[in-house]
Amino acid sequence: MRVMSFDGSAPARAPRRGRIVLEGRALRKVYRMGEVDVVALDGTDIVLVEGELVVLLGASGGGKSTLLNILGGLDAPTSGELFYR
Repeated sequence: MRVMSFDGSAPARAPRRGRIVLEGRALRKVYRMGEVDVVALDGTDIVLVEGELVVLLGASGGGKSTLLNILGGLDAPTSGELFYR
């Protein structure tokens, strides 16, 4: 199991086994709220490996749901790259 932290601390890393299924590089999502830009993700990197269990932890408003929506194809990042297999 690998834990991704959204509080700015370095995530715990376990050895990767298996092939990469999904990879996000420098994912950034900015929502425009009137005249204010709200940054939901700011340069997030993630690698998901086949058979791996990943837990997303973080405070409310930390970008967890935004990341999952981008990874699931429900939303597009403002910038960054997303690779499937």
